[in-house]
Amino acid sequence: MESSFWFSVLSLFGASMLGGALALLWKMKNNQWLKLLLSFSAAYLLGLTVLHLFPELYHSDWEYAGWFVIAGFLLQVILDFFSHGVEHGHAHTHDHISGSFLFLVMASLWIHAFIEGMPFGADAHVHAEDVTAAAHGHEHHDHNNPLLLGISMHKITEAFVLASLFLHAGVKKAKAWFLLVLFACIAPLGAAFHLFVDSQGWDVDGWWYTAMIGVLIGILLHVSTIILFESEEGHSFNWKKFVMVLLGIVSAGLLV
Repeated sequence: MESSFWFSVLSLFGASMLGGALALLWKMKNNQWLKLLLSFSAAYLLGLTVLHLFPELYHSDWEYAGWFVIAGFLLQVILDFFSHGVEHGHAHTHDHISGSFLFLVMASLWIHAFIEGMPFGADAHVHAEDVTAAAHGHEHHDHNNPLLLGISMHKITEAFVLASLFLHAGVKKAKAWFLLVLFACIAPLGAAFHLFVDSQGWDVDGWWYTAMIGVLIGILLHVSTIILFESEEGHSFNWKKFVMVLLGIVSAGLLV
């Protein structure tokens, strides 16, 4: 296992723990920082997806690669039904939160986080180079580090809302911390699964990598656009959010 794998795993785990700790330890009431970070990370991920992940996907030899994108988008639509918007930086809840409600929220977030962690499981850019550049002569860009930054920011906001949901549900502190650690381990598990697939040599012709990136693109498109286009109160123009969106898109264009 290379150092890049462990760096990615620790980054994903640490980002989730940081977001959850902000809610469990400090019980921050002012969530303005959360809204701004949400806007920046959503715009950053959208920019990275459109400017870099999409071109890489369509440079592949897979004629039906776009179907993976649609599958990822529809999967996130289904997951949203059970997570109640935690991925978007808020949760639509009632005063009383049942155990089954929490379980469905966490289960949907686990699937979401597992897929988001998968690209960091191995030298995924090697597959991309084999599938795209070798076949078409296109220059390859390694997007793993910029993608890791975007996913990590997303994990901070996601874990913050999830931990806040634990508090709202009256979950005991010890159990809340346990559930937070469990959630923080899911994205690294996705990375480990990808590493296992690579180690077995199953992805001979790059189909696995193409499918994984396609599904991830669909998920990121859904999450980022929902965050960015959710209406402000009274449909008023929020210049701070607009600035963060611009900064996020520009950053995505410059970092890869």
